[in-house]
Amino acid sequence: MARTRSNRWQSAGPCALATSLLAGCGREEISVYRVPKEKPIQIAASAAAPHAHPRSEMPQLEWKLPAGWEERGPGRMSVASFHIHGSGGEEADVSVMPMPGESASNLSLLVNIVRDSAGLGPITDDELAKLVQTATIGEATAKLVDLSGATGPGGGEEKNRIVLAVLPREGMTWFFKMAGSGALVSAQKETFLDFLKSISFHEAATPAVAASEPPGPPPSTGARASAGKPQWEVPPGWQELPATQMLLAKFQLASDGGKAEVTVSRFPGDVGGVPANVNRWRSQIGLAALPLDEAARLAGPLEVLGGKAMLVDVSGDKAGQKIRLIGVIVPRDGQTWFYKLLGDDAVAEREKAAFLKFVQTVRYPNA
Repeated sequence: MARTRSNRWQSAGPCALATSLLAGCGREEISVYRVPKEKPIQIAASAAAPHAHPRSEMPQLEWKLPAGWEERGPGRMSVASFHIHGSGGEEADVSVMPMPGESASNLSLLVNIVRDSAGLGPITDDELAKLVQTATIGEATAKLVDLSGATGPGGGEEKNRIVLAVLPREGMTWFFKMAGSGALVSAQKETFLDFLKSISFHEAATPAVAASEPPGPPPSTGARASAGKPQWEVPPGWQELPATQMLLAKFQLASDGGKAEVTVSRFPGDVGGVPANVNRWRSQIGLAALPLDEAARLAGPLEVLGGKAMLVDVSGDKAGQKIRLIGVIVPRDGQTWFYKLLGDDAVAEREKAAFLKFVQTVRYPNA
């Protein structure tokens, strides 16, 4: 994920995303891929043997790969990317980029940043409204903007073109972008729209995927540390599961009364700020988003080694089951660490004290 300054996504986020949006000037295959955030992995697309990669929190993404598109895996900000070669040497790129928070879909701000960077003048909200179309992404309807006439690198006569679809979904904003040579993007636009229609989102913890995941290591109770990672003491009874690109660590907590999990993740910047992340967490347990001032009041201070953090404790009801999310947001050295305990209410209550002690005693690298 691209580095951002410590502003909210409403300001710095679109700038970082705009930089990425400006990047990049036979047989149908099925790809199954779960969204990453940090280190890239190799993704193989095959019609006969779809590949699924374990992730947490983010949904599994499935698409139909158009003929002639070369799959290139995740990039710095993208979770999936594709390259297209034209018959005359033209090139274009397609990227899929998720951003935390549905507020990341400030289309007016984003479009004008892109237009300014591409040498085009700003447009008003009324003018933008006339440009916005709709596109189908799986079973959802997204906004689609076609930015034609953007100058290519170096300001030459070659005109680039950007087609951008924006879909807010369950506390995230998904950006699907095709950019490159104007002629090639024009020729590929219908193919791009068909690609969007082929996309489907699936819950991360499906039985088929869970069965294919390698077994986790035995429960760990010792202090853990490695290069770039913090050192922590894992409470008894927590079973550590394999880390993923989204998560630095994941632990399973189970008992006769239900189950829960603890996850640890880290992102550059403040990832939208505390209120936006409170609303993101609320959406994960079936609660509606609150006005930012109300969301901010749900977070209270928590002392941690070397500084202060914010604690969030919310309960909801999903599929008739009472669930609870206890989260801690730790800003440190231009990054934000997220610790989350999510699961059945009884298990969350039983493990809350151990969870908070775990978070409060973490020793960060370079501390």
